[in-house]
Amino acid sequence: MARFADEGLDASPDQVLLTMSGTQAIDLICRFLLRPGDTVLVDDPCYFNFRALLRAHQVKLVSVPYTPSGPDVASFEAVLEAERPRLYITVSGLHNPTGATMSPQTAHRVLNAATACDLTIVEDDIFADFEPEPSARLAALDGLNRVIRIGSFSKTLSASLRCGFIAARADWIEQLVDLQVATGFGGPCAVATEIIASVLATGFYRKHVEELRRRLARARRDVGEKLQRIG
Repeated sequence: MARFADEGLDASPDQVLLTMSGTQAIDLICRFLLRPGDTVLVDDPCYFNFRALLRAHQVKLVSVPYTPSGPDVASFEAVLEAERPRLYITVSGLHNPTGATMSPQTAHRVLNAATACDLTIVEDDIFADFEPEPSARLAALDGLNRVIRIGSFSKTLSASLRCGFIAARADWIEQLVDLQVATGFGGPCAVATEIIASVLATGFYRKHVEELRRRLARARRDVGEKLQRIG
């Protein structure tokens, strides 16, 4: 909860569900909200597995161009009007694969358009902790009303530590818990959750992430200098 508060997201424990991974989080949301034939909006380009997972749910995929400041808002609004998608899956911060970050102006326009068209947004935020400073988040601006946030610890702690989460409306979380039990016989590995709880409670995670950010900043600077020398 403290991590959410740092980003301006006000959430209570009954609004969070632990999952086996970020992928399971998206799969549960798709099972909960989508029916075959529904339209889902994704970014162009987007994380390749989004498309594979959504095809498995037999939905229609529509793309919106992604720019350095987020989705192209004019295209986004036009697609919403023409296609009336049920869901939009995006990455607001450190977008995969472009690395772009959604600007506050774009975030507000996206939320306004989503509200007008009754669109639910899934904000995949697995790279959030790599940002030096938190950027605009749809979930924080929306207050987990029509935005569902998902995350994972596999990118910051260990790829073998399979544990993700869903943050959403409490009434949706209650139904997602039942769906998780019905489709996966439970949540993440108990050992993984105990490890994560420990590193969060002791402050180790915050120190670890700060060191990761410093390493990434150095690596980014070194790569930039080498590219400049290459011309």
